[in-house]
Amino acid sequence: MNSKAPVFTAILALAAALVAVEVRQIEKASLAEFQKGNFVNVSIDHNGRLFLGPRLQGLTGPSEEFYLSAAAAKNGDLYVGTGHNASVYRVSPEGKSEKVFSGEQLDVYALLLAANGDLVVGTSPSGRVWRVSKEKKVSEMFNPDEKFIWDLAEDRQGNILCALGNTGAVYRIAPAGTVEKLFLAEDSHIISLHATRDDAVLAGSGDRGILYEIKNRKVRVLYDSPLEEIKGIASDDEGNVYFAAVKNEPSQPGAKEIEIGSAFPKGDAPKKEKIEETSILYCLQSDGTVETLWSSQQEFIYALHYDPATGAVVIGTGNEGRVYRVKRDGGFDQVCECEAAQVFRIAGAGQGYYLICNNTAGIIQVENRLNASGTYFSDIFDARIQSRFGRLTWEGETGRQSTVSFSVRMGNSDNPDSSWTSWSAPFSDPENATINMGGYRFLQAKIVLQSANPGETPSVSGYRIHYLTDNLKPVIDRVQVQTSSEKKPVADTQPPDKYLHVSWQASDPNRDRLKYSLFLKKLPGGEWLPLRSDLKDDWFYIDRELFADGKYLLRVQADDGLDNTPAGAKTATRVSPPFVIDATAPQLSDFSVAGGIVRFTASDEASAVARVHYSLDGKDWYPVFPDDMIGDSKVERFSFPLKNPKNSRVLLIKIADEYDNHRVFQKSI
Repeated sequence: MNSKAPVFTAILALAAALVAVEVRQIEKASLAEFQKGNFVNVSIDHNGRLFLGPRLQGLTGPSEEFYLSAAAAKNGDLYVGTGHNASVYRVSPEGKSEKVFSGEQLDVYALLLAANGDLVVGTSPSGRVWRVSKEKKVSEMFNPDEKFIWDLAEDRQGNILCALGNTGAVYRIAPAGTVEKLFLAEDSHIISLHATRDDAVLAGSGDRGILYEIKNRKVRVLYDSPLEEIKGIASDDEGNVYFAAVKNEPSQPGAKEIEIGSAFPKGDAPKKEKIEETSILYCLQSDGTVETLWSSQQEFIYALHYDPATGAVVIGTGNEGRVYRVKRDGGFDQVCECEAAQVFRIAGAGQGYYLICNNTAGIIQVENRLNASGTYFSDIFDARIQSRFGRLTWEGETGRQSTVSFSVRMGNSDNPDSSWTSWSAPFSDPENATINMGGYRFLQAKIVLQSANPGETPSVSGYRIHYLTDNLKPVIDRVQVQTSSEKKPVADTQPPDKYLHVSWQASDPNRDRLKYSLFLKKLPGGEWLPLRSDLKDDWFYIDRELFADGKYLLRVQADDGLDNTPAGAKTATRVSPPFVIDATAPQLSDFSVAGGIVRFTASDEASAVARVHYSLDGKDWYPVFPDDMIGDSKVERFSFPLKNPKNSRVLLIKIADEYDNHRVFQKSI
């Protein structure tokens, strides 16, 4: 995510080079690996260090499908703009909702609580700006030609600033109600605004991803990002400006429902150079230098908020519902992971902030104080084979009033159900914890962090679980026997026709190396005779001339003893279908010539007579078909008229069986 932050890759030791008798390890020691699990009141930093997260409190919000905007009051009240009913609700700290505005449009994308206590509401898609007084009196402030009101801000003079589309413009509404167009961009949309302490207005566009500054009626470009939208803008007390650039369309959602992307149509702006990142968080320093603080190729920044209490920028993302706290030096923490898919807005609330979520809609209050306890659940580890799990070790830090404990549970289904074991008793010693249980394929770990001191948090930066898989016997899928003419050569030269090529497909569940032994049996009633042992290849040539003609079986035995102790080695066998070994050429008998007709019998002991040809004086060869016209039997009768215009005295007959054993017979005529 962050090019400035080191990323430590977790290793799942399942490589084929590791042998079955060697102990393997489950190891987690990076942000990416820990993010595969679930966090409950636990945060994690960019180095993969788990620690207690801030206190979170879910608030009951209004019964609306989408929450699109938010503003927080000093007394703890939260105002939420919704879609698609264009309503605004006041949500009390106790979670009670009261509707304070209902518009005729679909959505409230922009919401502002002015310094005088009035609520300013921007409705879309037929843009209007409304004022709701403290007495709940509603009045129209601005009715522009533009269709969308994307953002609202207030400067130090009490002017209300409006970001609009479908023509990208910035308007200023004075306290007296007069309206002035400050800026008309070439972009179709201005989607984010921020008023600085030095009376500048910062505006972010939604087609070309440009950050503008409007000051003293002059406009200049502060930064042209490689992405298409400037999603949010904030600043700190030192004059640093933080802004997020994102792609027009968020990445495809994961398992957490659908995403809410940009609601406006795309303009005809020039296409940006394609980059891998989906979203980037920038810092614009007072000297004009722009630095990348955080980026992601998968997660989409929806919301941005500067939290003065922690001196960090808080970003809400989708589609995993994660909230990150990014520091000025580029270090970052994952504050929490919501059940909702998107953290769509963040509203400051004094000693913390509110998260406005969608898919599903919800409100979470984040306090700037730590939880007393938190739990991390790992993803499900699959050893692939039932295994024995042994020693558990972890690295972390605890104080006098904080503790770390581990528990595990195991099963043989990929989803923890009633067939799984219960959670083990907690392990508290990071160097001397032993699970010592076998017969299970899947494992999940649970880490519990606890602290009795509100200012102290324990941490875990990685853990290892040692395990040994049960040795399973190899598997032989099939055994195939072919003549050399029926297969492609495995070497540079084709072997002589006297060989049979035998092959098999074998595998080992433990990925052990295999060696093979071959045995041959003559049918009917023969005994198994050793043919070859300690083969490393999965094929072999049988010399047909070494065996009597007849029907045979081949047995292949696979042995994983190369990677196991003699006592623990496993074998598997598979027998081929019956096949014929035939190394003898056919015979000719009952030969006669009478009345210009040649007659004879061709026979073979083991296979069918396949082909017969004749030649006069050894010149041209002509085919001869059996009397029944099909060469498919061990004995075939032949007869054919002999045309002999040159009165040749020698007739040559070549007979071949189906294994291409052949012989030439010479007869005088």
